[in-house]
Amino acid sequence: MNLKKTLLLGTLMMTMFGLTACQSTAPNTYADGHRHGKHPIQRDGDRGFKERPQLTPEQRTELQAKREQRLDQRAKIREEHEARRAKIATACQGKRIGDRVNIQSNNRTIEGTCEVRFTPDQANFKRQA
Repeated sequence: MNLKKTLLLGTLMMTMFGLTACQSTAPNTYADGHRHGKHPIQRDGDRGFKERPQLTPEQRTELQAKREQRLDQRAKIREEHEARRAKIATACQGKRIGDRVNIQSNNRTIEGTCEVRFTPDQANFKRQA
């Protein structure tokens, strides 16, 4: 009896899979032989990419001025960071190991100790609003 149920269930499963496979359809092809899908990559010709519009001379000079302004801002920030690193690097010159040192940076004071190099105290080093 158990063998009959297994064979019947197996046959039923095979027919279901066979019928499901027969119902699947081929990809959309038309008389002209091209595939017309919804995705832009599937279409021939236009791939969905658009050309950038040409800039007018006024727009080009405006964008160039904005770019130069951003570069100037980055250079200013870079100089400030380098100055801050230099302060930290020279904070312990002429001091003994274990001495307490304060560094003034961006209207705040960073306290620390001189070890081999300056080490800020973690509690006082957090950003203050």
